[in-house]
Amino acid sequence: MVAGAAFAAVMELDLALTGNRLNDFRLLAQLGPLKDHWRISGPVAHVANSALLGAIYASVEPRLTGPGWARGLTFALAENTLLWPLVLLIDRAHPAVASGELATFNRPAAFGWETLRHATYGLVLGVCFERSCRHSATSHD
Repeated sequence: MVAGAAFAAVMELDLALTGNRLNDFRLLAQLGPLKDHWRISGPVAHVANSALLGAIYASVEPRLTGPGWARGLTFALAENTLLWPLVLLIDRAHPAVASGELATFNRPAAFGWETLRHATYGLVLGVCFERSCRHSATSHD
């Protein structure tokens, strides 16, 4: 969840500095029944998504190489790149994109911002996971 908070912080900074409308909280929340309350349900959905990705990372992490930060970065950028084709569906079907509340995602600039956000998530995830594992190993000795 720490990595998800880092992602959110970079997103909020990016939104404040650039004025772009690539808000992942809206993206997640405005697909569900609480779409009108996205400012609350969006961060909650993002925390759940971050935790799920963290659990997936824990299962694949032993097969990745390099220091923790590099393993986390590799995982997050792979996830972002592999799932990126879904933006074609998002741009066509998402109600917030249709209404103009969200910008379209199928653009190089959007890929760049999402890559930066995911890289931040991955770096923090990798470092935190490695420290957590190291702490667990030393506390059991």
